[in-house]
Amino acid sequence: MSEDLARRLASMFSRGVVRQSDIRLGLEMPQAEFFKGELRRGEMPQGFGFASRPLPGSEVFAVFANGERSAPVILAGDDRRARPKDLQSGEVAVYGRHARDEIGHWIKFTDDPKPNTIVARARRLELRVGEKYLILDADHGLVSSEAITIGPPPP
Repeated sequence: MSEDLARRLASMFSRGVVRQSDIRLGLEMPQAEFFKGELRRGEMPQGFGFASRPLPGSEVFAVFANGERSAPVILAGDDRRARPKDLQSGEVAVYGRHARDEIGHWIKFTDDPKPNTIVARARRLELRVGEKYLILDADHGLVSSEAITIGPPPP
Protein backbone atom coordinates (compact mmCIF):
# COMPACT_ATOMS: atom_id res chain seq x y z
CA MET A 1 0.00 0.00 0.00
CA SER A 2 1.37 3.42 -0.92
CA GLU A 3 2.05 6.02 1.76
CA ASP A 4 -0.49 8.38 0.15
CA LEU A 5 -3.23 5.72 0.22
CA ALA A 6 -2.40 4.79 3.83
CA ARG A 7 -2.52 8.47 4.86
CA ARG A 8 -5.88 8.99 3.12
CA LEU A 9 -7.39 5.90 4.75
CA ALA A 10 -6.17 6.99 8.18
CA SER A 11 -7.64 10.47 7.60
CA MET A 12 -11.14 9.36 6.53
CA PHE A 13 -12.72 9.35 10.00
CA SER A 14 -12.19 11.66 12.93
CA ARG A 15 -13.83 12.88 16.09
CA GLY A 16 -13.75 16.52 17.05
CA VAL A 17 -14.93 19.09 19.57
CA VAL A 18 -17.45 21.76 18.53
CA ARG A 19 -16.13 25.31 18.86
CA GLN A 20 -19.22 27.05 17.42
CA SER A 21 -22.30 26.19 15.40
CA ASP A 22 -24.68 27.94 13.08
CA ILE A 23 -27.13 27.31 10.28
CA ARG A 24 -25.97 27.98 6.73
CA LEU A 25 -28.16 27.43 3.69
CA GLY A 26 -30.69 25.71 5.95
CA LEU A 27 -28.24 23.09 7.23
CA GLU A 28 -26.52 22.83 10.60
CA MET A 29 -22.81 23.54 10.03
CA PRO A 30 -20.77 23.39 13.23
CA GLN A 31 -17.12 24.33 13.30
CA ALA A 32 -15.10 21.68 15.12
CA GLU A 33 -11.49 21.14 16.07
CA PHE A 34 -10.39 17.68 14.95
CA PHE A 35 -6.62 17.47 15.36
CA LYS A 36 -5.06 20.13 17.61
CA GLY A 37 -5.43 23.40 15.73
CA GLU A 38 -7.33 21.81 12.81
CA LEU A 39 -10.59 23.80 12.67
CA ARG A 40 -13.08 22.65 10.04
CA ARG A 41 -16.67 23.63 9.34
CA GLY A 42 -18.71 20.61 8.30
CA GLU A 43 -22.20 19.84 7.14
CA MET A 44 -24.26 18.01 9.77
CA PRO A 45 -27.36 16.52 8.12
CA GLN A 46 -30.11 15.52 10.53
CA GLY A 47 -33.13 13.29 10.04
CA PHE A 48 -36.25 14.91 8.61
CA GLY A 49 -38.37 16.39 11.38
CA PHE A 50 -35.50 16.55 13.89
CA ALA A 51 -33.28 19.52 14.52
CA SER A 52 -30.60 20.24 17.06
CA ARG A 53 -27.76 22.66 17.46
CA PRO A 54 -24.71 21.37 19.31
CA LEU A 55 -23.27 23.34 22.21
CA PRO A 56 -19.63 24.41 22.11
CA GLY A 57 -17.63 21.63 23.74
CA SER A 58 -19.84 18.80 22.49
CA GLU A 59 -18.32 16.01 20.42
CA VAL A 60 -18.85 15.25 16.73
CA PHE A 61 -17.90 12.29 14.59
CA ALA A 62 -17.09 12.99 10.94
CA VAL A 63 -16.01 11.38 7.71
CA PHE A 64 -13.72 13.03 5.20
CA ALA A 65 -14.36 11.76 1.65
CA ASN A 66 -11.16 10.31 0.13
CA GLY A 67 -9.29 11.48 3.23
CA GLU A 68 -9.65 15.08 2.03
CA ARG A 69 -9.66 17.06 5.30
CA SER A 70 -11.18 20.29 3.95
CA ALA A 71 -14.86 19.25 3.80
CA PRO A 72 -16.07 16.96 6.61
CA VAL A 73 -19.55 15.51 6.77
CA ILE A 74 -20.52 15.21 10.42
CA LEU A 75 -22.48 12.01 10.92
CA ALA A 76 -23.27 12.29 14.61
CA GLY A 77 -22.83 14.47 17.65
CA ASP A 78 -23.26 14.02 21.38
CA ASP A 79 -22.69 15.94 24.58
CA ARG A 80 -21.62 13.95 27.62
CA ARG A 81 -22.38 16.95 29.86
CA ALA A 82 -26.12 16.93 29.10
CA ARG A 83 -26.95 13.35 28.14
CA PRO A 84 -29.33 11.66 30.63
CA LYS A 85 -27.50 9.09 32.73
CA ASP A 86 -30.45 7.03 33.95
CA LEU A 87 -31.93 5.53 30.76
CA GLN A 88 -32.86 1.88 31.05
CA SER A 89 -32.45 -0.62 28.23
CA GLY A 90 -34.99 0.14 25.47
CA GLU A 91 -35.84 3.67 26.69
CA VAL A 92 -35.61 6.69 24.41
CA ALA A 93 -35.24 10.32 25.45
CA VAL A 94 -35.34 13.68 23.70
CA TYR A 95 -33.39 16.16 25.78
CA GLY A 96 -31.80 19.59 25.81
CA ARG A 97 -28.95 21.26 27.63
CA HIS A 98 -30.81 21.21 30.98
CA ALA A 99 -31.49 17.45 31.06
CA ARG A 100 -29.44 16.96 34.22
CA ASP A 101 -30.79 19.98 36.11
CA GLU A 102 -32.80 19.44 39.28
CA ILE A 103 -36.16 19.76 37.48
CA GLY A 104 -34.88 18.39 34.18
CA HIS A 105 -35.58 19.15 30.55
CA TRP A 106 -36.52 16.00 28.64
CA ILE A 107 -39.19 13.73 27.22
CA LYS A 108 -38.73 10.02 27.90
CA PHE A 109 -40.48 7.03 26.31
CA THR A 110 -40.50 4.26 28.90
CA ASP A 111 -42.34 1.25 30.30
CA ASP A 112 -42.02 2.57 33.86
CA PRO A 113 -44.30 2.74 35.82
CA LYS A 114 -46.37 0.94 33.16
CA PRO A 115 -45.91 -0.02 29.49
CA ASN A 116 -46.16 2.69 26.83
CA THR A 117 -45.57 5.63 29.19
CA ILE A 118 -44.35 9.06 28.05
CA VAL A 119 -42.84 11.26 30.75
CA ALA A 120 -42.03 14.94 30.18
CA ARG A 121 -39.99 17.00 32.65
CA ALA A 122 -39.45 20.70 32.35
CA ARG A 123 -39.66 23.93 34.28
CA ARG A 124 -42.43 25.07 31.93
CA LEU A 125 -44.59 22.99 29.59
CA GLU A 126 -46.70 24.71 26.91
CA LEU A 127 -49.41 23.03 24.86
CA ARG A 128 -50.76 25.19 22.02
CA VAL A 129 -53.61 24.51 19.61
CA GLY A 130 -54.28 27.46 17.33
CA GLU A 131 -54.69 30.49 19.60
CA LYS A 132 -55.55 28.39 22.64
CA TYR A 133 -52.92 27.30 25.13
CA LEU A 134 -52.39 25.44 28.34
CA ILE A 135 -49.25 26.15 30.33
CA LEU A 136 -47.92 24.24 33.32
CA ASP A 137 -45.26 26.32 35.05
CA ALA A 138 -43.15 25.29 38.06
CA ASP A 139 -43.47 28.80 39.54
CA HIS A 140 -46.98 29.86 38.46
CA GLY A 141 -48.94 26.61 38.26
CA LEU A 142 -51.62 26.10 35.60
CA VAL A 143 -52.38 28.91 33.13
CA SER A 144 -54.74 28.69 30.15
CA SER A 145 -56.15 30.96 27.46
CA GLU A 146 -59.70 30.20 28.61
CA ALA A 147 -61.57 28.39 31.38
CA ILE A 148 -60.75 24.71 31.63
CA THR A 149 -63.77 22.44 31.46
CA ILE A 150 -63.79 18.73 32.04
CA GLY A 151 -66.32 16.77 30.06
CA PRO A 152 -66.77 14.38 27.18
CA PRO A 153 -64.66 14.99 24.10
CA PRO A 154 -66.24 17.03 21.32
CA PRO A 155 -67.80 15.08 18.42
